[in-house]
Amino acid sequence: MGDSKDVMNSYVTRDLRKMFSPGEGWNIERQPECGGASFAYVVSRKRFGKTARYPVEVSMEAAVSAAKAEQLQQQYEGANAAGVLLEPLTLFVPTGADVSNVPADVMINYLKVLKVEDGQVIWWKKVLPAE
Repeated sequence: MGDSKDVMNSYVTRDLRKMFSPGEGWNIERQPECGGASFAYVVSRKRFGKTARYPVEVSMEAAVSAAKAEQLQQQYEGANAAGVLLEPLTLFVPTGADVSNVPADVMINYLKVLKVEDGQVIWWKKVLPAE
């Protein structure tokens, strides 16, 4: 039986496949080395001799701390300094998470299976209205 991290990775992978279709040539790698930096995922595709790489990180906290935001920025800049050109960083967080410390150029994606309620991250399944 898997742990909660495995379950979260399956939800993140599912959302990434919706954003970056493997049928269109996108490759999703977990924890690849990327110019000395390591991201939770890197989504890449090579077209016309150019490789597009989108680094992806995951934060399962109710609020992204300033230290975590700075660490993400340092990893991103380190990979670029090493010659690995990256597209904007994507960060997955629970729905309702405080992302005020995250730099404006980071794309935020909310995981719909998790929700922040009363400062706690909880599993959440959206209830559909009765028809």
